[in-house]
Amino acid sequence: MLWLSQRQLGSKDPAVRRKAMQELCQAPDARALAAFRTALADDDVEVRRLATTALAKLEDDNKIEPLLTALRDRDPEVVKTAITGLKRSIDPNVIAAIAPLVRNVDAGVRGHAGAALEAAGWKPTRREDEIWFAVSRNQFLRAAACGTAAIPALESVLSSGPYNFRVAAVEALGKIDDDRALRPLLSALKSPDSSVCVAAIDVLTKRGEAQAIPGIISLLRHKEPAARVAATESLGRLGAKQAIEPLRSLLKDPSWDVRRATAETLGRLKDAKSVEALSTNLNDLDADVREATALALGSLSDRRAIGALVKSLKDSTSGVRRIAAAALSRIDEDWSASPEAQVAIEELKTSLTDKDPDVRYLVGRLLVSLGQAAPESAALPPGDATAASTPEKRRKLAVSLFAAVLCDADRDLRQAAAEALGRLGDPRAQSALARAMTDADTGVRVAAEAALKSLPARAPA
Repeated sequence: MLWLSQRQLGSKDPAVRRKAMQELCQAPDARALAAFRTALADDDVEVRRLATTALAKLEDDNKIEPLLTALRDRDPEVVKTAITGLKRSIDPNVIAAIAPLVRNVDAGVRGHAGAALEAAGWKPTRREDEIWFAVSRNQFLRAAACGTAAIPALESVLSSGPYNFRVAAVEALGKIDDDRALRPLLSALKSPDSSVCVAAIDVLTKRGEAQAIPGIISLLRHKEPAARVAATESLGRLGAKQAIEPLRSLLKDPSWDVRRATAETLGRLKDAKSVEALSTNLNDLDADVREATALALGSLSDRRAIGALVKSLKDSTSGVRRIAAAALSRIDEDWSASPEAQVAIEELKTSLTDKDPDVRYLVGRLLVSLGQAAPESAALPPGDATAASTPEKRRKLAVSLFAAVLCDADRDLRQAAAEALGRLGDPRAQSALARAMTDADTGVRVAAEAALKSLPARAPA
């Protein structure tokens, strides 16, 4: 009953007023227009929302004035509903009232206002209006094309709205070549959403902003692995030496990807104090982490890593073995004769009794290539179990070993063997490399061709 519901709107109890307005909302009647107008000033936000909804549903031009009043409400839901109710109006006063709302602090209000203006065919006439209108329609790059003037509008997006809008706003700010864009970008590093943090890290890193380093270091403790990875990689690209100490602790991070990124970054930052910590990570359960660690140790070129890298030559993953071998050569071309290698070799010999036959075989082959006698437990072909103590014998054995690896089923190992034979520069490898020129893998063929070109014309006497 219309009269009863209208009377109940005068109740002092908000619950009664809400129930009355809900009844009126089900089938809004123009006769209740005065009641709706009065309800727009109600202290209870739910009553105001329901009153605006009822007005928006009315097919009566008399609703325009109270809906224009609702546009000034402090509640975003009331304002958005009012905009929806006015959307089909072509009244210039309505357009003039909605236009300023594209600058509203609430992303939803901005979006509703922009959509209504677009539907009405409204066109901005000033550059500032053009920027805010573009932002309201989520056209952030279009706004950024206007340059420095777009910074306040894009910054407003960072304070509200869905995370994907905030990410897009950060990326748009990165397109503005002005130092004034730095402040909102640094603020984005503190976002509770990891995607926004990652976007800010990426933009600031591309800009080479040294001022961002403290904020990025703080993200090494972020709860999301993706943010920790992005921060770690960024600090390496920015050459942030001051981040080395906190980075080192991430070598034991629960996330394998963080551990991988940390190893790569410590290698890039050339921190000699990280050798011991990195060497420990060559025992990581994840092969990608072990590969990144071996690569980092190679870039550090520190002899203290030789022992750990030698033991990695028996790793179950071919990529780790290949990178470890390359790292050893980078540290010392004659690493196999070094005291550090000899200590590691003695430890390797204990692996000849490993339960895994593949481990025993790998270690046996490795010991032969290093000039060590391989016991029968190594399960090696009889011809391989010979001692080689002189540099020339070790060189000859190395050529034989790598020539044999050219027939391995793993294409990475075949390519690594071809590259190693090229570095050895021993003419005895010529026939094996010539055969590798017919390998099914392009990378192996290219490596073999390059190795052949590096060989001397004639074999030594």
